[in-house]
Amino acid sequence: MSAVPTKVEIAFEPADPGGTRYEGWIGDRMRINVEKRLLRLDLDMILDPYLNRPGKQWWAGEHVGKYLHAATHAWRFTGDDRLRTRLDSTVTKLIGTQLPNGYLGTYKETDQFGQGDGVGWDGPVWDVWTHKYNLIGLLTYYQATDHEPALEASRRAADLMYELFVVEKRSMRLASSHQGMATTSVLEPMALLYRLTGEPRYLEFCHAIIDAWEDESDPETWRSEEEGCHLLTSLLEHGNVYRTANRKAYEMLSNLVGLLELYRVDPDERYLAACRNAWDDISTKRLYITGTASYHEKFTPDDRLPPGVAAGEGCVTVTWLQLTRHLLELTGEVRYADELERTTYNALLAAQSPRTGEVTYFVPLLGRKHYNGHDAKLTPAISCCSSSIPRGIAMIPTFASGVLNGKPALLQYIPGRHVLTYRSGERRRRRTVTLHVSGDYPRTGDLEVQVEPEQADRFSVVLRAPSWAPGFEATVDGVAHTPSRGRLIEIERVWSPGDTVRVKIPLEIRRVPDGDKTSNAVAFVRGPQVLATDTAVEAGGGIAESGWWGDAVYTRVVTQNGIEKEFRLVTFADAGQNKEEYAVLHEGIEAGNCE
Repeated sequence: MSAVPTKVEIAFEPADPGGTRYEGWIGDRMRINVEKRLLRLDLDMILDPYLNRPGKQWWAGEHVGKYLHAATHAWRFTGDDRLRTRLDSTVTKLIGTQLPNGYLGTYKETDQFGQGDGVGWDGPVWDVWTHKYNLIGLLTYYQATDHEPALEASRRAADLMYELFVVEKRSMRLASSHQGMATTSVLEPMALLYRLTGEPRYLEFCHAIIDAWEDESDPETWRSEEEGCHLLTSLLEHGNVYRTANRKAYEMLSNLVGLLELYRVDPDERYLAACRNAWDDISTKRLYITGTASYHEKFTPDDRLPPGVAAGEGCVTVTWLQLTRHLLELTGEVRYADELERTTYNALLAAQSPRTGEVTYFVPLLGRKHYNGHDAKLTPAISCCSSSIPRGIAMIPTFASGVLNGKPALLQYIPGRHVLTYRSGERRRRRTVTLHVSGDYPRTGDLEVQVEPEQADRFSVVLRAPSWAPGFEATVDGVAHTPSRGRLIEIERVWSPGDTVRVKIPLEIRRVPDGDKTSNAVAFVRGPQVLATDTAVEAGGGIAESGWWGDAVYTRVVTQNGIEKEFRLVTFADAGQNKEEYAVLHEGIEAGNCE
């Protein structure tokens, strides 16, 4: 479907979502995302700002595009006809609101694209942002269905923005808040649209966006206080996201995701270098133990990770996941798969209520999860994070397994069926192998991977040994295989249908420092999952009688402040499910293994 071929080598290509199916804990959480969120969301509510302009919030238009993106990924994975029906109807209704000039937003004419008198983040400066998400949703849907009206509507909206911001040279920096980063994040779908159509003007638009990051124009308006964000030059010069633009994490990460989308078809090595610099800076200095970043929606100073109420915005969690997935695909480096695991099992799924499918805006390490707390204060009653988290959950199949450097690879040990397409022999024929993963990971670390190629064939099966599992081992026909220094196991042989790999993953509970330089707190971590104490579990003496979703409680006795204490622990992703208090961090305990 691509009109412009990818111009860089892709190291990792994901599994076929149509044949892949998940079971176990991850499978359950993905089904909750579909059944209790994507199939129940009031679509009339999120379409109303288009049918009755202007919307009640300046940014109310973002939710339809986010829904289309999430539901399309979920439909590709599940094949659920109910999702397809909702998708088709929503696309038709959304396109039906597009104005003759291509406008696909929620503002009245006098406010469109930042023309109004609103001030700051809550003024009429989110129009391009809304169009960005509509393009992302419509183009994702088009890629899955070949529905030409979705592509045509995207082109008309993109052409309108091209006319305004490239031909007429309207300032992108002054068309949004956060030093222009909200508007310039349209880079992601614009690069995708160029890849799908080959239209040179869309590539020209992408280059204009990068130029806009350096915009230093200073007209006499209220917005003259915000200078250019200098996103590319700053990240190439020092790589410190806290010193870049205004530190707004969601918008900055959204731009970086777009930059890597552009890199695939316009491989300027500066783009990849800037994104890697930012990723390294975040992962080493600003990433919570749960795999997310930001406090009060901004990147924090070096090694400062406040654990309280505003930790880890959900939109940041999802864009961090997207950035990391892009880097995995482009480089194949195992450290990106490690971080995708941490984010998925902790910050991402901790933001989802396993009982109701509702979403919490922040995921504090100490306190409560206020599922739908932000939504109740808004009109329409939906927040940015409530639309973002379902996208992240629906995208799990895009990085769990696939083909790594030409070899079938299992990077996340999700029970179920993983369908992988690789090339075999001198003629590089396309062949399919299905990996059937059985077991109850991450409850247990004993798994079996049954290898089912179409026919007997010589190839390698690649397994990732997590960084926290030094005793990882895989056995085939009585022969044990251990990881290389790069923490990968490559088992090359002639595989026949029914061959089985037995995998043993140690799941000892560890006590891990929280990473905040002002704190001596530690967290209990078991395998990929951060654990927490929960007041509902403590008060009830367990989970059997409390209507608890899940059945895992881990008990450990450790010394805290010189006194032995028993800790009853549940996974962070399950903690606080009744909006009760919980705690990930504990003072007065030394780091190390519990067992």
